[in-house]
Amino acid sequence: ASIGVSIISNPKMEASSFIKEADIAMYEAKVQGRNGIIFFNDELAKRVEWKLEIERLLHFSLEDNEITLNYQPQYNSENEIIGCEVLTRWDNEKLGDVSPTEFIPISEKTGFIIELGYHILEESFQMLNHWEEKGIYLDQMAINISMRQLFHHTFLYDVKELCDKYLTKEQRSKIVFEITETSVAEDVKQLIINMRILQDYGIRFSMDDFGTGYSSLSYLRQLPINEIKIDKSFVSELNNTQGQEERSFIEAIFAIAKNLRLNIVAEGIENEEQQKFVVGQKCDILQGHYFSQPLKDYEFEKLFLDAKQVEHKAL
Repeated sequence: ASIGVSIISNPKMEASSFIKEADIAMYEAKVQGRNGIIFFNDELAKRVEWKLEIERLLHFSLEDNEITLNYQPQYNSENEIIGCEVLTRWDNEKLGDVSPTEFIPISEKTGFIIELGYHILEESFQMLNHWEEKGIYLDQMAINISMRQLFHHTFLYDVKELCDKYLTKEQRSKIVFEITETSVAEDVKQLIINMRILQDYGIRFSMDDFGTGYSSLSYLRQLPINEIKIDKSFVSELNNTQGQEERSFIEAIFAIAKNLRLNIVAEGIENEEQQKFVVGQKCDILQGHYFSQPLKDYEFEKLFLDAKQVEHKAL
């Protein structure tokens, strides 16, 4: 049971307001994992108001050109840029910079993720094409896809339409859709069907945040994925003196992935020790602030082209 409690502190409070507060507290109890009691308070009220304001203003974000994309470089073991992950940013005039951890879940809950996701795909596909025209050739471009998108009735058509409009057959093979194992839907059969159709277009799949769910191995066996992305929470523990368990866990993930012939991405690399460890495990792709923070498109271009120039001079 989830119980929400509101204390009548104001004798003039109307019944509807009192019930609304108790209702808000009850939903907070559900969000926190159920089987609990939450008392309504001012802090909770502010948090709810903040979420409602995000929800309201989010619907105007695209028409007001407030949504932008950043690109975090991905490197191989030789420290060469071979790809990027597309990350969404929202800068609102009233709210300022809103974290994706706040507005993405709200956009999924409200259904706005369909419109937002289409925008992200279109901008990303165009950017990949634009970069190749400037001599920036990547092995892959990773884009986060929610389950709500994957199961939406227009998604497969939208992806095909955007692929036909912006990408060559070779460029499509560079697109990687990242899905999280914690959000894999109950309808695994339909998910596999949709993934197979998208793979026919040339698109590859990555299992994001790998190791944080409960059915990792069963998903590896069932889903037609091409890559796994080790969650940064494990990588961050590698330089911890008590982190032997994390090291052993990551070593086990590498062993499994190699046996299944899957590419491996290590994200959240913050220092040289972490970098050396995953390279020693023959990690395919490395990502994190140790190499670069997420960049605007022109910053990514400069970083890539400057690195190529250095390579040519070295030759």
